[in-house]
Amino acid sequence: MDSTSIYSEHFEVRASEVDTNGKITLSSICSLFQEVAGNHALLLNFDITDLHKQDLTWVLHRMDIKIKRFPKWRESITIETWPAAGDALRAYRNYRILDEENNELVVCLSYWMMISMKTRRPVRMTEDILNTRLSDRDNVLAVRSDKIPRIEEPASQKEIPVRRSDLDMNQHVNNTRYLEWMSEPLNEGQISRVNAVDILFLREAVYGDVILSQVKASEHESTLHQLRNQNDEIIAQARFSHS
Repeated sequence: MDSTSIYSEHFEVRASEVDTNGKITLSSICSLFQEVAGNHALLLNFDITDLHKQDLTWVLHRMDIKIKRFPKWRESITIETWPAAGDALRAYRNYRILDEENNELVVCLSYWMMISMKTRRPVRMTEDILNTRLSDRDNVLAVRSDKIPRIEEPASQKEIPVRRSDLDMNQHVNNTRYLEWMSEPLNEGQISRVNAVDILFLREAVYGDVILSQVKASEHESTLHQLRNQNDEIIAQARFSHS
């Protein structure tokens, strides 16, 4: 296995990462994905700190997650990650979570864009990134191009103010918070039965924003989610599938 193109780390699920049932939360899964992706990017010389020197940064555009089983408190897991070729404006990164017997628990295909720190708009990938040798391993999931329907009449909603602790090094709300906020209108039973999440990140949220988390039941045991800011702009959309 090529250590430069496929990267893995081992973790033990901590108490701070689990829900009331002792299972790891969606936001904690995404935090671990973020951690291993950042560490791998550092090895590949396109870490976020390297990009900041060029007034550039990575932003997450989409995550497609499939869950076979949520890891439990104190369970030992391995997370594998590898980047895959995209185009000049979009790159892909794969993730797999494995248990101690090497059983696949969670897979995720994430979609990334590079933006200018000054204009906050997408820019073409730098040549060194475009020329990086990537893994020839297949993506864990097929690349999606479908849209997620908007919610016009939510079944329930909750207002959430953006706190300073929600921000990351890009000075905007970290993607893991979006998943936390989308889960807020759900009941505990719905959250525990989630087996897939497809989420689109559309706009930044910053300190001082007030976010409305909205949810509506959809077909095939799924729920539609969206986050709106105080200007009535949709900043994220998602579809949660429930077993």
